[in-house]
Amino acid sequence: MKKYPLYFMLLCFTTTFFSCTSPTSPQQGMEGFKVVGYLPAGRIDTAAIPYQYLTDINYAFAIPAPDRSGSLLPVPQPDTLHALVKAAHEHGVRVFISVGGWNIGDGGGNDTRFEVLANSEKTRTHFVHSVMEVVRTFDLDGADIDWEYPDPTEPSSTNYELLMKQLADSLHPAGKKLTAAIVSYHDVHGYGITKPVFKIADWFNIMAYDDDYNTFRGELVPHAPYWLDVRAFDYWVKDRGMPQDKAVMGVPFYGKGRGIGMSYRRLLAQGANPYEDVYDSIYYNGIKTMKEKTALALKRGKGIMIWEIGGDTTGKYSLLRAIHEEINSDK
Repeated sequence: MKKYPLYFMLLCFTTTFFSCTSPTSPQQGMEGFKVVGYLPAGRIDTAAIPYQYLTDINYAFAIPAPDRSGSLLPVPQPDTLHALVKAAHEHGVRVFISVGGWNIGDGGGNDTRFEVLANSEKTRTHFVHSVMEVVRTFDLDGADIDWEYPDPTEPSSTNYELLMKQLADSLHPAGKKLTAAIVSYHDVHGYGITKPVFKIADWFNIMAYDDDYNTFRGELVPHAPYWLDVRAFDYWVKDRGMPQDKAVMGVPFYGKGRGIGMSYRRLLAQGANPYEDVYDSIYYNGIKTMKEKTALALKRGKGIMIWEIGGDTTGKYSLLRAIHEEINSDK
């Protein structure tokens, strides 16, 4: 899901414990509005997740096998996934398996495994069978494909479309969902996702963060400013024709700067202001910006996606709580 290996330098990610006091769900603020949280295996105790603030959880990641046959490697920490599904379903929250990610085993951003397995009907079919087996084994609600990234050239873009169609043809008749993680707006790889895919997937998780590789006079720019979400909605919905009700905007629960990445929780522990967006040259999204982004998503899309929920804090400064409050506000 994350685009750059810098994420894996995140400091002091330890088990987070959340308060679970609110009985309400995000849908009460706007019918069908999604709050999708990615959860890397082993990040936090499943009993500590604030399910009342979420509609969907994407368990990350299932990885295509290095032989590129279409098989998947064993799901990491299967007992954790079983426990997650049980607890989530008790709270009315769906659980998906997210397949792929930026680091799928061949180096950051090396998507050769996807390119090869999608290039023949035989391996595509085997991949679909592998995904369906995981969905059935763990009683999941669907699959999220995080191929980073199908190229805007042939055969990559057509193979991506064919792979998504085969997945949908298996998942949808079984009552399961299919989603995809995609770039924000600026990357040419956005054109690797063809318009027919908009009809195939149930929704798209737009990765509107990690936009910090540009520099201005040698200084890092904020990696997830508000305007990035505006441009992402403009690109996908206005320019590319994605249905508004399939656009789910991604937000970060971490900051980046000075060559490091750090969770929102850790930033607060070091003294960052929960209502600001920068601390000691590390850029993040505080409560004010998170509420503004949620308001934008309520107006122009159909959900908020989080990478990732283990980065949140507890209590009144929780970003998930801030999202929930904005969804359920009367304004």
